[in-house]
Amino acid sequence: MLLTKIGLSEAAIYSLVAVVMVFVVLLILIGVTYLIFKWLNLFDRVKTPKCIKTKETKKADDKVSISDEDMMVAVLVASIDYRNEIKKDVKVVSVKEIK
Repeated sequence: MLLTKIGLSEAAIYSLVAVVMVFVVLLILIGVTYLIFKWLNLFDRVKTPKCIKTKETKKADDKVSISDEDMMVAVLVASIDYRNEIKKDVKVVSVKEIK
């Protein structure tokens, strides 16, 4: 059995090279999997809810009547949440208070 003695400086160089090789292999794996998922369009798929058309449709010129500040906050929060969900611009058509 051959045992060679190496110095501390050579051991440090060997260990640094091994750590760099591990990170390079990890980066290659991450890059390959990212490209595969991008090629399959798995990152771009977003479920968009289908709009339900009702019998009563309002005209675009009709104004939405908001009676108090709490209603305004509720409308703003709901519209922001819906916009973040569908990733498109939204427009509030009607507001109905439920008691």
